[in-house]
Amino acid sequence: MKKYVVDASVILKWVVGNERESDYEKAKSILETWTGGDIELSSPILWQYEVGNFLGWSLQDEAIDKMNLLLNLNIRNVALTNNMVNQCFTWMRQKKITFYDASYLAVAFEVQGTLITADEKFAEKMGKTNRICLLKNLDPGA
Repeated sequence: MKKYVVDASVILKWVVGNERESDYEKAKSILETWTGGDIELSSPILWQYEVGNFLGWSLQDEAIDKMNLLLNLNIRNVALTNNMVNQCFTWMRQKKITFYDASYLAVAFEVQGTLITADEKFAEKMGKTNRICLLKNLDPGA
């Protein structure tokens, strides 16, 4: 079974909708495939804070309902281990990325999955790795 890690850039597409978000259909296909039991889906608990922050500032009237909807999906939250934290700090120094972004990738390595992200700048900084797939390049049928 394929294992994916999704970051806030993907999770937000599930509740923001296709009018505002590019690649909404691809993000939706991940959610549908996961709820169908065909893939495993994980994320660091950080997603809750990043998504909550965006919703609270950008969609104030809908924030509570949308956040509760996402929380009720019960995405597998992976806690960072000491080794994962060390790797995050290494990537921060070497690749000039944030600890936040590094934590999603650390989870992908931990679960031996692929990080799906819409963050092109992050993916570019990390360079070629089989652990990152840009959402726009995702083949939902593969």
